[in-house]
Amino acid sequence: MISKHCKEAGNHRMSSPALNYVVGLLARREYSEFELRCKMQEKGFSEQEIDDTLAFCQQKNWQNDRRFAENYLTFRAQRGYGFARIKQELQQLKGISSALISEAEQTLAPDWQHHALTVLRKKFPQYAEITDLKLKQKVWRYMLSHGFKPEQFAHYVGHTEYEE
Repeated sequence: MISKHCKEAGNHRMSSPALNYVVGLLARREYSEFELRCKMQEKGFSEQEIDDTLAFCQQKNWQNDRRFAENYLTFRAQRGYGFARIKQELQQLKGISSALISEAEQTLAPDWQHHALTVLRKKFPQYAEITDLKLKQKVWRYMLSHGFKPEQFAHYVGHTEYEE
């Protein structure tokens, strides 16, 4: 239930410090509910204020975890990260549920194999000619640590016939 201060803030009669704080944050970038909740707790807002403010913001669609997950997934994929890494970040750092992450991935349907190839080309321009075992291991460590599955990149490393 939304408390009186949020309803009145929605009608522009009155604003609460909690709502002002959250709106200020959301004006700069998207946040997950978990991130906003943590920031508000750090500022010393009561649990009731936090719940009411976040419910109000979600009702107005100012904060939406699904939209946040889609934007974050797109942004991190463009930065050269694979789905496993992005999923881990969304769950552990941003507090997004597995279900929402899966929905976001299905909605966006990124081509992870293409992303892996793009990362390989950028980080290891000679990826197709790699024959040295130590260098192959380095490539594998890099790609795995960036969240790519072996089937998304392994066949490109050391095989010139796959180069596009």
